[in-house]
Amino acid sequence: MVLLPALIRGDAVMKRRGSFALILSMLVATFSVRMAATEHPDLTGERLVVYISFHEEEGRRLLDLFQVRTNVDYTYLRIPTGELVARVIKEASAPQAHIILGGTADAHQLLANEGLLEKYVPSPAEHIFEKFRSPDHYWTGIYLGAISIGINENRWKREFEGQGVEKPSTFEDLLNPRFKGEIILPDPRTSGTGYTLLASLIQLWGEDEAFAYFRRLDQNVGEYTTTGFTVAQKTALGEYLIGINFIHDQLLVKKSGFNLSSTIPPGAGWEIGCVSMIKNSQSSSAAKAFLDFMTDREAGQLHTNLTERISTRSDVMTPLGAKPWAEIPINLDYDLYLAAKLKTKYLKGWEERVLRIN
Repeated sequence: MVLLPALIRGDAVMKRRGSFALILSMLVATFSVRMAATEHPDLTGERLVVYISFHEEEGRRLLDLFQVRTNVDYTYLRIPTGELVARVIKEASAPQAHIILGGTADAHQLLANEGLLEKYVPSPAEHIFEKFRSPDHYWTGIYLGAISIGINENRWKREFEGQGVEKPSTFEDLLNPRFKGEIILPDPRTSGTGYTLLASLIQLWGEDEAFAYFRRLDQNVGEYTTTGFTVAQKTALGEYLIGINFIHDQLLVKKSGFNLSSTIPPGAGWEIGCVSMIKNSQSSSAAKAFLDFMTDREAGQLHTNLTERISTRSDVMTPLGAKPWAEIPINLDYDLYLAAKLKTKYLKGWEERVLRIN
């Protein structure tokens, strides 16, 4: 039996943290020395509820540091982006959380379009480029990520090396019939990663060409996952040869010791991962303080260290093994606002034209 490294496990359960491990204390002490001091309010007696849409361990570590800084009491729930959006919409009349941490900007923008997010401008956000922030102040980008092709190098060497098969480096390369059943993708109906892949290729190629492509690619797909990170996990473990998800997830499992290579294909879609405040929730002082905290350099550097993501702050170091954002061959014309506006249409097309669900 293969045991997953602790770093890549996660459970979608509500958890309350009251004590801190020694490693966290050492990490906080290190950050206290290396980072310039930032004023944080005393939130003793305040309670913060956070919906997390990236890896649970990373969210918990950030919340633990915020608790050290403010004495706030917190609770969190980790759920995939698509389910998170549906939950916030369902709870609109009586919000059950204050903060959405992580998830693609199109998901946050969809909730903003529905009138479910509160406007707020975190003071540290002045150090984040405007194009990575909501112009209407509903969400703030904290990290960036590009769609990437991940390959299990152990399996490739064992099964394909010397057979005249080129490693896939473009989206079209994934249609090779030799890869039948060996590709794993995130489901765009539940995963923000999957929806970014779908929406970006529709915008790049047009609906007819994109859906025709996904219909052909479906013949090679062995599994659609609920979350994007599961793609990196299962590819790293060798359950699948090829996985398509965000490059930072692939770099994270590679950092954990797995032999996974990554290639960002030309015209790749990309995300702005965001943080936002849910409208009409209580504890607004704690929520605003958390937004300030998450957009500051200290949290930005910790987040990058934990996740291999590229920060939206220029004063946070780029992860080792990641290219600077300006050198990545992404589709610069990808429009997240259009992706948010047309999400229902795009997903209906996915079900009817790719999965053939009527």
